[in-house]
Amino acid sequence: MSPVALAVVSSLTAVLGAAMLVSGWAQERPSLERTVARLRRPAPAEVAATPGPVPRLGRLVVRAGGPSAPFLPSPVVLRLGGRPPEVHAAYLLTATLGGFLGPFAVVGVLSARGVVPLGVQLPFGVGLAGAVLAPLVVHSQLVEQAQTIRIDLRYQLSAYLDVVTMLLAGNTGHEGALEQAAHAGDGRLFRELRRRMREVGASGRSLVEALDATGRDLGLVELQQVAATASLSAAEGAPVARTLAAKCATLRSTLASEQESEARLRTSRLTPPLVGMSLIFMALVIYPALSFGR
Repeated sequence: MSPVALAVVSSLTAVLGAAMLVSGWAQERPSLERTVARLRRPAPAEVAATPGPVPRLGRLVVRAGGPSAPFLPSPVVLRLGGRPPEVHAAYLLTATLGGFLGPFAVVGVLSARGVVPLGVQLPFGVGLAGAVLAPLVVHSQLVEQAQTIRIDLRYQLSAYLDVVTMLLAGNTGHEGALEQAAHAGDGRLFRELRRRMREVGASGRSLVEALDATGRDLGLVELQQVAATASLSAAEGAPVARTLAAKCATLRSTLASEQESEARLRTSRLTPPLVGMSLIFMALVIYPALSFGR
């Protein structure tokens, strides 16, 4: 290599190295408190709603209802449904006003067109009934949605426990099995477990605490039982892996039994409609024959 080319290559290398040093030195270094706060950030379903008329109205309703707010469901139901308390309170208020004013609007339209001349007492009574039933419908829809999500989470928990049991059978440590099993799926339970495990890992705590925190957040009692069993075994000096495998096997059997019972219940619900359809079919076949015989 000629001296000129060597000088050019050396200059470019020196300039590139100096630029990398300057950029690395000038890069902002987040503090430990900021890093821990980011790890402990709430789940997407728990993030507060963006500013707007609906959250503002809901905050006023919650503030008027007091600190307990008895008209709101439990925090677990709100968290599973992905609906902040102020948004749900605004929905309840909107449903109440709509259920009360809806009959008056319908009667006004019918009276303007001269279809049905109704009085004031009937729509007032219907409006009171609508003001009571409409928020109940909104509340029941949220509870039903949360129940559906909880059932799906229990299926995910069963899959998670299956993976944990297989890893424990392969002589993997209990914390390693818990962490590796959390990366085996992409459902909500697995995402929450990974988030909680990052949080407890950054603070130097046991991964069992991540199971307990996730169980509290999602209302999964079975996951809390697994965490309690693992913590008790570690405190008493018992082999955690063996105890955890036994507990996972028991919970998987319980979940399988409940799923089988639910399947039988759904099958039994089909019996009355089938019997009714058979009776109607027999009536349609027999009645013309009887009429023809007369």
